[in-house]
Amino acid sequence: MKWSSRLFLSLTAMVAVLSAAIIVFTSTTETTYAASLQPTPTASDFSINSGSDPWGTAFDHSGNVWVAVPQCDPSPTCASSTPPGKIDVYNPTTKHWIASHQLPGGFGQALFLAFDQLGRVWFPMPMTNSLGMYNPATNTYSQWKVPTANSGPWDVAVDGHGTVWFTEHYSNKVGSFNTVTHKFHEIATPAKNSEPYGIIADRANNIWFTENTDTVALIGEVTNAGALKEYKIRTGSTTNLTPHLITVDEAGNIWWTEGWAGAIGRLAVAKAVPGTNRGVTEYSYTHLCSNCGIHTSGITADGHGRVWFDDALQNTYGYMSISGQGKPTMFKMPSSGTHMHDGLHAAPNGVVWFTEEFGNKLGKIA
Repeated sequence: MKWSSRLFLSLTAMVAVLSAAIIVFTSTTETTYAASLQPTPTASDFSINSGSDPWGTAFDHSGNVWVAVPQCDPSPTCASSTPPGKIDVYNPTTKHWIASHQLPGGFGQALFLAFDQLGRVWFPMPMTNSLGMYNPATNTYSQWKVPTANSGPWDVAVDGHGTVWFTEHYSNKVGSFNTVTHKFHEIATPAKNSEPYGIIADRANNIWFTENTDTVALIGEVTNAGALKEYKIRTGSTTNLTPHLITVDEAGNIWWTEGWAGAIGRLAVAKAVPGTNRGVTEYSYTHLCSNCGIHTSGITADGHGRVWFDDALQNTYGYMSISGQGKPTMFKMPSSGTHMHDGLHAAPNGVVWFTEEFGNKLGKIA
């Protein structure tokens, strides 16, 4: 879903230190805050390198954080006059921004990023209906038009074979791109208003995605054999249930955020039966702002038994055990009014990174 809100609370129990402005190739000064609940994660945030409206994140083989900076907030699209976006690169070890890649003329705006096994970064561009790629080894850019016009290529994932997968948010399809033959393959959902949003590949090369409208509200799967399966989340009313981003934990279970429903969901894959909600559990969480809206957006599994998520309107983040036992533990965000949204992503070392779209910041949860 595309939307804007700037209703956020200030963080209580914070410890403030100075935060310096960041420019290309200069160091950063982070502002660190300790949440009041136990166990206590530590969140910090700082200004992005350049541009505005940071969105998705990804990690290269060296552990650098790559940030998509579209410089617009698609609602549902960006203005045709918006210049091509940027991709900024941050080194967590040196605490320096080490690069700012301006996409070439004729390109659109990247929202999400994913690396392949060859170190190339892939990014769908919904405003130009194309799939883009940047090769750091050769400093070259490439793009390919998606076959379906106005398809809205959105989130992106790369499977173990190197195939690039993406959701087509405006055309109710998921697509794949063979990086050797440069051929696309598209799969339509049965529902004509499913608006696929998040997408992820599991270790067995099954592709999982969310069907975002509350009148559909399904979890889709394209198996490694090419079959399309769909799973219900509820058997009752799905009003305001808008499955958003999606992740897979180290046990192979599928998790997603539920958007306007203000919850997260989990599918125990071993119990799943297509066409039913067997194996599905939904988890509500404490809303720390009584007069704020609710939208659960980003989600990621950290590889250490926890799944993390954020609520952009509540200005909060939380985690819970991938076992599904207990309830989520919630914390307030470091800065107010910054719209922590779709950039939540755990690095291989377990550090969770996030973007703050309206605050133009990158942050981390240690």
